[in-house]
Amino acid sequence: MPTKKQRVGFIPREDVMRIIDKLSIENNLSNSKIVSILVEEALTIRGIFNKKSGKMTQSYRDINTHFNPSKSTLLNNENQEVFDLQTYKKFISFLKFQEMMDKYNT
Repeated sequence: MPTKKQRVGFIPREDVMRIIDKLSIENNLSNSKIVSILVEEALTIRGIFNKKSGKMTQSYRDINTHFNPSKSTLLNNENQEVFDLQTYKKFISFLKFQEMMDKYNT
């Protein structure tokens, strides 16, 4: 049966795949469902996605409206500062996640 959803290819690192396999077995869910849940959680933590509504957050939408879609550049310096702050916050979240994964693997 055809689906309207797009498939996303994902080739995780070996250690990440072991974690996904373990979570899959523990929760009796497919690997793709586990990856889907993890992606939604990561986007929610970063303030990009609202799990309850199943939609992109308004704050993330607001930031994206400052982009010129044809050139993918910000329109002015004030918006650049907002974007840089959001990028910095995402980077810090990524570092925390990486640290958590390192602790999990040891």
